[in-house]
Amino acid sequence: MLSLRQLEVFLAVIETGSTTRAAEAVALSQSAASNALSELESRLGEKLFDRVGKRLVLNASGRALQPRARTLLVQARDAEALFRGGGGQLKVGASTTIGNYLLPRLLGAAGADLPCERVEIANTDDIAERMLRFELDLGLIEGRALHPDLVMTPWRQDEMVIVAVPGFAGQPLETLPWIMREPGSGTRSVVEQELFGKLERGRPALEGVQPVLELGSSEAIHNALRAGLGVSCLSRHVVQQSLQSGELQVLAPERSIRRQLYLLRHRQRPDTAVVARFLACCPPEA
Repeated sequence: MLSLRQLEVFLAVIETGSTTRAAEAVALSQSAASNALSELESRLGEKLFDRVGKRLVLNASGRALQPRARTLLVQARDAEALFRGGGGQLKVGASTTIGNYLLPRLLGAAGADLPCERVEIANTDDIAERMLRFELDLGLIEGRALHPDLVMTPWRQDEMVIVAVPGFAGQPLETLPWIMREPGSGTRSVVEQELFGKLERGRPALEGVQPVLELGSSEAIHNALRAGLGVSCLSRHVVQQSLQSGELQVLAPERSIRRQLYLLRHRQRPDTAVVARFLACCPPEA
């Protein structure tokens, strides 16, 4: 019968490329790690790696086993967490707007009722990749993650508004210098679909817009807007204080966007106790 230790060594060899470094990663001797890998290959009747010099390179058989090995190890760890006090710690991945603005308020309101070991803030594509590798318990994303192993559930809604310093008011939006998020960002995807598509809610789309600047976070764009460098479409969560102070102004309020925020789960990973606690504290909006 396959053992969890064998699968753990197998995955560690994939990450490190050798049994020596894999042994260090899983706190085994080099001989014990080599034996575990040999026993796994013997049990399966297949070589899982090609030996290229001193390096082990994953082959087709190894690639077929890899996602199943990850799933089994994660499920074993989840089972252990059920019997620890409170069900363990939560590892959440959040898109930048959610992670920087919405999630801190939710965690603060939950307090000690929602232990959170780590929050990874990245764009939607990166969160999806980490969910696929079972590195996160739950994702909170602004865009779409279209992978058969990932399940998106509507969670909350957000309003996105076109904003700039008041000096840009009254000018055609197509002529203004646009500042955008990087490709792969949920914010970028929504703006491209809703404002720059062929038809934007029955109105002519904004055509011919080319960003003059791409920045890797909404906060960076916010600061660029305050400096008068251009116009952008951002979550109201990001710019609320600047709107209240008058430093920024909403342009074309009729073009504001209501976008869906999503919970992201792995199809092969049932909710753990701590995920259930998160959903109880931060439920989807009706």
